[in-house]
Amino acid sequence: MPNYSNLVSDIKAYMEDDGAEFTASIDTFIDVAELKLSRDLVVPAFRQRATSALSTNDPFITLPTDLVVLENLHLNNANTRAILLLRSDEFMIEFWPNRTLTGTPKYYSYYDNTTLYVAPTPASNLNVEISYRRRLPGLSDSNTTNWLSENAFDCLLYGCLVEASSFNRNDAMMQKYTALYQAAVQAVNREGNMR
Repeated sequence: MPNYSNLVSDIKAYMEDDGAEFTASIDTFIDVAELKLSRDLVVPAFRQRATSALSTNDPFITLPTDLVVLENLHLNNANTRAILLLRSDEFMIEFWPNRTLTGTPKYYSYYDNTTLYVAPTPASNLNVEISYRRRLPGLSDSNTTNWLSENAFDCLLYGCLVEASSFNRNDAMMQKYTALYQAAVQAVNREGNMR
């Protein structure tokens, strides 16, 4: 089964570069390729659900640290689900200008990079379910496999080779590996759609 060590060796072999500067950058190639794949692949491995809680008089929710894209936010009250709708900051301010007033949340917006803001401010403690696309645990010396290395190694390798070609300023190779990357991503997404 392909793993981190295989990937590092393959990157060096495909690029025919085992120089110190190139080798020191391989973890960056892998990190960038994994992040790109978390955006490009539409497979269940990247979907995650997390539960959180809204506290009385507190309109803020901290987002999961592995979140790449928020898909939806639900209130889960006595097994009854209600979807909260994404709105702009301007809408939120106009809709609920006084955060000290409370009610049942209907809307949310991004407060900052790690926090959501809901309106109305919760009148009671509420359970929340966050559905999102996540970033998988990254490959490294200590985490030698993940879903990508086990199920989409071609996507991972070609993604890394795109980054390595950019690093080496080799536009022709970058175009070649970009096309191979895109084809591999399409194939994995087709497989995912067949499930």
